[in-house]
Amino acid sequence: MTQIQDPRFVGPHGPQYAAQQQYAPFPQGGAGFPAPPKKRTGAIVGSVAAGIVALGGLGVGALFLFGTGTLDDADAERQISAQVQEQTGVAPASVDCPSGVELAQGTTSTCTVDLQGQTFEYTITQLDDEGAVEFTSDAVYVQLTDVETLLADAFADESLEVEASCDAGERTVLIAADGLSVPCTVVNAEDASDSADVTALIDAAGTVTFE
Repeated sequence: MTQIQDPRFVGPHGPQYAAQQQYAPFPQGGAGFPAPPKKRTGAIVGSVAAGIVALGGLGVGALFLFGTGTLDDADAERQISAQVQEQTGVAPASVDCPSGVELAQGTTSTCTVDLQGQTFEYTITQLDDEGAVEFTSDAVYVQLTDVETLLADAFADESLEVEASCDAGERTVLIAADGLSVPCTVVNAEDASDSADVTALIDAAGTVTFE
């Protein structure tokens, strides 16, 4: 009788596993995988630190100023691009910040980031009237490899070794969003004909469920 661990609980260091759940023997001549239980939930572990990784992280830096008393949008774009690349391992295709923003404490402006065809926003908040700013974003990164690892762990046990792959096109990093879905496949490492198609569903908090 095959036993598959069910990751329904999440601890501070990643998914924790409930007691093993038993399934009836596979029917003769059928595929070796039972249908995956729905609502296999676990927070993705990011590449920077355990748990969900938020963009921006209240990073504070001083921007160079133009002589006209406005923020240097080009420098803001460089700093945001460097921060995104540091956290994801991928350089954004573009960062677009508005030009001509006057220096004034408390003023906010919005920059748009394109990461592997996905767009999200950074907010720049001026901390004073001399160019010190705070970068923040509500976006959440989900590494595709972490989704695949979580899926493989959901099926595998001591007697069943599996390989999981998910197809997100050219994307290796996903920006979490309600309704985001990614097709995945789980394959028995000892029998490639024994496989199951699974859909990974990701919400805005970075929580993943499989159907």
